[in-house]
Parts: sequence; C-alpha cells; structure tokens
Amino acid sequence: MRWHGPRAVLSLQTVGSVLLAIVLADALHLADRWWVAISAYVVLRADFSTSLSRAAQRLAGTAGGAVLGFAVGAWVARSPWSYAVVLGLTATLGLYRAIGSTRSYGWALATITTLLVVSEAPEVHDVAALAVQRFVDVFVGTAACLVVAGLVFAVRRAWESRHPNVVLPPTAAPIPVEAADLKTTQPRMRRLRALQAIQGGITIAALSVPAWYRQWPNFPQMLVTVAMVLLVPLPALLRRQGEDNVVALRMANRTLGCLLAAVVALAALPVVGDKPLACLSVLAAGLWLAAHVQAGNAGTSYIGTQFGVAFIIAFVQDHAGSTDAGPAMLRLLGIVAGIAALSVVMLGQSWLRRRW
Repeated sequence: MRWHGPRAVLSLQTVGSVLLAIVLADALHLADRWWVAISAYVVLRADFSTSLSRAAQRLAGTAGGAVLGFAVGAWVARSPWSYAVVLGLTATLGLYRAIGSTRSYGWALATITTLLVVSEAPEVHDVAALAVQRFVDVFVGTAACLVVAGLVFAVRRAWESRHPNVVLPPTAAPIPVEAADLKTTQPRMRRLRALQAIQGGITIAALSVPAWYRQWPNFPQMLVTVAMVLLVPLPALLRRQGEDNVVALRMANRTLGCLLAAVVALAALPVVGDKPLACLSVLAAGLWLAAHVQAGNAGTSYIGTQFGVAFIIAFVQDHAGSTDAGPAMLRLLGIVAGIAALSVVMLGQSWLRRRW
C-alpha cells in the first residue's frame, strides 16, 4: 500500500470515476445507479489508450447485446423452455467467442448484455426500453471514466511538455486484458474454449428454469457471475496443469472479494446508509483499497476487482441511500449462488470425463 506514486494515483482516478458516474446517474435520474458506477469502475486502466480501447469495446458490445436481447427477448418470454434454451445458447456461443478473442472484452459485454435483457424480458412490458436503458447506463458510466482518465492524461502531458528534463514515474502497470491470440487453431485450444463455454451454457440454462417460475430478483447477478468467472485467457489455461485450476482460482477470488465486501457493508450500511456524505466517504475508501489490490499481484488482483464491484453493489442503491442492507445482500447472494451452481456443473463434467 502506498499513499503516493502511480498506484495511488490510479486508485484516486478510480474513486473519481465512480463518484462522477454516480453524480451523472443522479442528474439523469437513472434507476440502476450501481450499474452505471460499475461501468466506470471496470473500464479504467492505468494506460489511457487501454482505457479507450476497453471503453470502445464495452460500448460496442453493450450496443450489440442490447439489440440482440431486444430481438429475442419478447419471443423467449413465452415459455420457460424457450427462455432456458435461448439463455443457455447465448452463454455458450458468446463465451466461446470471448475466450481466446483479441476483442474478448467486447464479446463478453455483448454476451452479458444479451443475457441481462433476455433474463428480465418476462418481467417488463417494454423490452426495447429495457435494452435502451442498459446501453444508457453503460454509456454514462464509461463517459465518466473517460472524463477522469482523459483529464489525468492531459495534465500529465502538459507537465511533461513544460518540464522536459523532469521524468515522471511511469504509470502503474496495466491490468491484464482478458484476451488471447486467435491465430492459433490447435485442437486443444478449441476444445478448451468449447469446454469453458459449454460449462457456462449448461449452468445458465439449468438456473433459468427455476428462475422463470420463482422470479429470483438476484438472477441477473448469477448470470454475470457465471459468465465472468469463465472468461479466462487461453494462454493462462495452457500454462496450468489441468483445465479447471485457473477458473477455480477466479471463483475463489470472486467469492472472497464478495464476502469481504459483504462483511463491511453489513457493518457500515446501518450507520452511514442514510447519510449521503458519509456513505460516499466509505465507498471512496473501499474503492481506493480495491483499486490498489486490483493493480497489484496478478494472483490476487481479481480479489480487488470483485471487492470493488461488490462494494459498489452494496453502497450504491438503486435510488436514494438506505440503511437497509437487504437488497445489496440479495445481489451479493446471487454472486455466491452463481459460483455454487457453476461448481456443481464443473464437478459433474469432470466426473463424466474421468468415467468415460
């Protein structure tokens, strides 16, 4: 932990991006403030060009996913079986394209946005409005991130031009992008991509049927969790012995980050939840810490990512602040439930491979 230096500056940028996103969401009266804030949090990277690339992929993927979700959303709302089949196929095909693609982040957002729009289609009267809302939320959060990142980039450039003999410390090392080289078409790589994608598709399809009848409010968090945990770059899979190690590590890190955020939220929300300035102060402190961990060791950086996301889910309510931790805990429970369901599918698939 450092109070100054590149990582500290990156952490401050992260806090500034999220707070600006919340202000813009309130000014525009957006309902899903937490989704706007998450968009600002996950796009930012130390290198401005990397942030621009991620922003472009997030916007393009969200737009494509919103259009596709609108196209099939009304149709799948007719029965639980069409609902499950479409969600399962969307997850399978989307994850297959995302794993190993040089545009992995864009494919991931297209898949997630489609899943979110389709999953909520049975509960809304206007699927088109839902799709537009998803894109607007992401656009506002991404714009907030680019404003802050662009301002820091401009200040740095201005300083360097006025002080050519003074060398500023380099920016923090960019967080690895979930991407791999698609040029290789080795059979093992195709098999690994297919295995990861099928695991996700089966898990989401299996969760979809009870979610249809029970109308789980935290079902969207389950979908996002299953998809994001499986997005492991192929080189990372190939470096490990066994195909599930990297995914298991991501599952453990995601769960740990989520639980740590939940513990803090349960303790702090009843005290600061209805006090806007105090709540934002706690949120800023948590995000600063999360960004520090995220920019650190590769083996634990995903704990920081998930802690930050879960912290936003807990402290950025849909509307006004509240001391009720129930809605936030419900979303966090969806994350844990998604990991549990995926674990069952992975164990079952491993057992079948060993037996047959």
